[in-house]
Amino acid sequence: TPLEIKQKQFEKKTFGGIDKDEVQAFLNSLSLAWEKMLEEHATLKTRLEFAEQEVSKLREVETSLYKTLKAAEETGKKTL
Repeated sequence: TPLEIKQKQFEKKTFGGIDKDEVQAFLNSLSLAWEKMLEEHATLKTRLEFAEQEVSKLREVETSLYKTLKAAEETGKKTL
């Protein structure tokens, strides 16, 4: 999580530095998580675009059905 990243502390070495292997392992895990998040983002973006296209098509069908219903009502009124 972002909080875990901010709070991450590395082991101190004997001369005051930090453990290079521990830092590298942390960066690798962070990189994998970031890659997974980017893939998920791309998938969700694609799904959203598809859903928006479907909504647009359904709105066109709805408009067409509404116009057809109104025309049928007008025709029904004229025949009575």
